[in-house]
Amino acid sequence: MDTLPFVVIPVFNGWEQTRRCLLALRASAGLLHVIVVDHGSSDATRTELPLQFPEVRIVCGDSSLWWTGATNLGIRAALAAGAELVMLLNNDCYLERDAVEHLLRHHRHRPDAIIAPRQCDERGGDAAVERMASCLLLGFSNLRLPRALAPRPDADGLIPVRLIGGGRGVLIPAAVLQRVGLFDQERLPHYAADNDFYFRCRKLGVPLLIAGDAWVTVDSARTSLAAAGAPHSLAELRRLLSEPRSHRNLDAQSALFRKHYPIPGLYRVGVFLFVLRYLLLSLGRRLSGRAAGGAGPAT
Repeated sequence: MDTLPFVVIPVFNGWEQTRRCLLALRASAGLLHVIVVDHGSSDATRTELPLQFPEVRIVCGDSSLWWTGATNLGIRAALAAGAELVMLLNNDCYLERDAVEHLLRHHRHRPDAIIAPRQCDERGGDAAVERMASCLLLGFSNLRLPRALAPRPDADGLIPVRLIGGGRGVLIPAAVLQRVGLFDQERLPHYAADNDFYFRCRKLGVPLLIAGDAWVTVDSARTSLAAAGAPHSLAELRRLLSEPRSHRNLDAQSALFRKHYPIPGLYRVGVFLFVLRYLLLSLGRRLSGRAAGGAGPAT
């Protein structure tokens, strides 16, 4: 019989998403070890979760944990309970019915690897997680490759990748966690902690794979302020660089570049290029908006 993973789900409010996430888990794999880390919810999560999902283990924390600390708290609870496999799953991610089955089948053949499902954005379209990469040297902590450069699946349908997108159904062997360590909650409390973890895995030779036949649907409505695209104004850019809920949070990006920039001591160059890119995008968007607004109908 396959070893069932311990599913770790950090939750901070968003009860309807959490409920949908847990119902999808019930439908996909039946009896799983599910740990929900409630780190400060003030909505219906506190009352409805134990009533509607009595089989779920609830670990409580406070809002100071953010994503990284809450995830680590859940991982530690899973490992203490004897987990051999840990699945990270955000509460806004809904596994397809056969996703866990496919991931476990792939794990049997690649027990040394981290394996994640493909992602489908609920708003429409493939999230193209298999095309995720990075180029810190030029200021790109996340980079989406063109389709022509996307890696091809092997004979088993596994796609080798350079980077995996966060805690969206990723299956991690406990042996990998013990070897690589947990997520860096001190320097990367919310965003970029996943990038840092997968960069460390790559350095230690841990394969990162995407299962082409396993899918997770992502509801990105509450995921990040970064989902809005290029900022419209300098004020918006400043907010996105400072807001903890933004993928572009400058403190997190600076910590990431400092840890992994390919030229030690010059990480500030990468940070500068990172900020410059979004500054140029913001200016370009403002100029194009002005041009569009100034083009009136011919008389």
